[in-house]
Amino acid sequence: MSDGNAGLFDLSGRVAIVTGTSRGLGQYMARALAKAGADLVLTSRTRESLRAFEAEIKGLGRRAVSLELDVRNLESIEGMAAEAEKAFGRLDILVNNAGCNVRKPALDVTWDDWNLICPANDCARIWTHH
Repeated sequence: MSDGNAGLFDLSGRVAIVTGTSRGLGQYMARALAKAGADLVLTSRTRESLRAFEAEIKGLGRRAVSLELDVRNLESIEGMAAEAEKAFGRLDILVNNAGCNVRKPALDVTWDDWNLICPANDCARIWTHH
């Protein structure tokens, strides 16, 4: 955040989970939350894909933990939430960013493609906030 906005968005003492932080918008949103003072739970289907970004967040002076999460799997969601709470003792913010896509023209999307996309993009939004 720029110095002119320093007091407008203070998340000091808050813990944020950001799903899908291995790249793109997830990293952008997590970085903004960290710059506003939040500590972070970073998630991806593979923990290894988060190592460099976790180091970047810690370099900003924030606490961060990287956890595996497959938003299409309820056990994975529940396990991540339990690990996150254990790591920080509280959870204040959830950014439901993770999702998936099949990159092809809409008319070429198959039933199997659709059944991959929907659980990650729709159902996961409901179950991760429970």
